[in-house]
Amino acid sequence: MKFCLFCDSDQKFEKDGIQKQKQRKGIFLVILLCFLAAFWEPCPWTCQASSQESLPAPETDKVFGPRCPPGMCVIPQGFLLSRRDKAFGVHFVGDKKGWVVGDNGLALMTPDGGRSWERVVISNETFNDVIFVGEKGWIVGSKGLILHTNDGGKNWEKQPSNITQSLMRVLFLDKDKGFTIGTDGTILKTLNGGSSWENASLDCMALLPPEMMEIGIISINLYDILFTDETNGWIVGDSGAVLHSEDGGKEWKLMNMGPYPPLFSIAFKNVREGWAVGQNGFSLKTEDGGKTWGKVVIEKKNSLYKIRIHNGYGVIVGDQATVIETYDGGKTWDKVATDLHPPYPWLADAWILPSDSAKVLSVGKGVILETKIVSKK
Repeated sequence: MKFCLFCDSDQKFEKDGIQKQKQRKGIFLVILLCFLAAFWEPCPWTCQASSQESLPAPETDKVFGPRCPPGMCVIPQGFLLSRRDKAFGVHFVGDKKGWVVGDNGLALMTPDGGRSWERVVISNETFNDVIFVGEKGWIVGSKGLILHTNDGGKNWEKQPSNITQSLMRVLFLDKDKGFTIGTDGTILKTLNGGSSWENASLDCMALLPPEMMEIGIISINLYDILFTDETNGWIVGDSGAVLHSEDGGKEWKLMNMGPYPPLFSIAFKNVREGWAVGQNGFSLKTEDGGKTWGKVVIEKKNSLYKIRIHNGYGVIVGDQATVIETYDGGKTWDKVATDLHPPYPWLADAWILPSDSAKVLSVGKGVILETKIVSKK
């Protein structure tokens, strides 16, 4: 069975619209044919604004983000991404070169900080996450997939994982030491750049509290991993699970778990203050370095899939094109108006580009969304 983190959102959107689509089918076909006749032209995988003059220009205003024509989304710099594309992960090497990966082999590369994107053909497998350390990079995905490049993404080859579980996130502390996590408590570790991966998966029967096993929970999926320094690592997953390692990832201790929704992402502002976000707005915060975690309200209903923090600025993205940001280190969180049309896409990941460009690139279903970071000093 294929693991899909965002399937519920997709099905909800599709069910809501199916009746209306049937009623308007005839009219829609006529309008569609007229639209294609007026505006369609072939577009190469690398789309510059100058080569898309026939596309309807997105309307923009000061609240950040384009208003997208039906069935497509054009970010301000002119890249066209189909609504069928599902982007799950984004990573930048510096402020210029970045990668986006997703479903059905989706792989995009930008050399100019997101002003233009080029589709890269690697395979047709599902890619869940990507990371680079210099010219060395790794992609993880479905059925234990691990891909590696030594030349900045020009060539990719598989690394053996010897597992079949889906891998959700990958993290490297340097060019040699890395981790990847996934479904069924999967944790893989390498000390040689992925030439070999050690299976360090959780012993869920020994780790999980008895009260959780009594209600039928015998394994947990893991969704995000973070290290605040060389020794202190954090993982979040199902049932509000928060795991901590204080020995560089050799052992993991369960810090929080219960009859809670899953947590999808974790971030720390410093060694003491951090947040974890998850399904239906479920969020936790710690102010004592992760010893205790308490519930906080950042979002009341939409699932939150990624949180990132850089200095005093932080961003959270999730369902219904949710973008939430803080300029004061998490004291207050405010929603960003994106001005996208419904059905609003989910956003799975985001990357903060803090220097000259001062922006956030969020990726999700059919969209690469750019929002500006505006100083509020």
